[in-house]
Amino acid sequence: MIVKLNEKNTSMTKMMVHNLPPHTTVETLNSLFSKFGDVRSISIATDIMTGRCGGFGFVHLYERETGSALYALDGRRLDGRVLRVTVEKKRDPHKH
Repeated sequence: MIVKLNEKNTSMTKMMVHNLPPHTTVETLNSLFSKFGDVRSISIATDIMTGRCGGFGFVHLYERETGSALYALDGRRLDGRVLRVTVEKKRDPHKH
């Protein structure tokens, strides 16, 4: 599921959030990340059988706000689970 929240022409960073609880929703992630800035979109991997969160998701945040979100949320507990937040590295289209 992908939900686009805000549209602006500014440099974006894709952050990956690992170890999410099964009941995590787009609203849950938006609540966590919007404290650090405008969230452009959120996508959560879902289990095909249950429709529940598959344990990870992606948050697009404006580049200037990424550092504070990463610092505050990486290692934070969410419903008994320790979140791991990383910045997805951009791939070089010329490498295979």
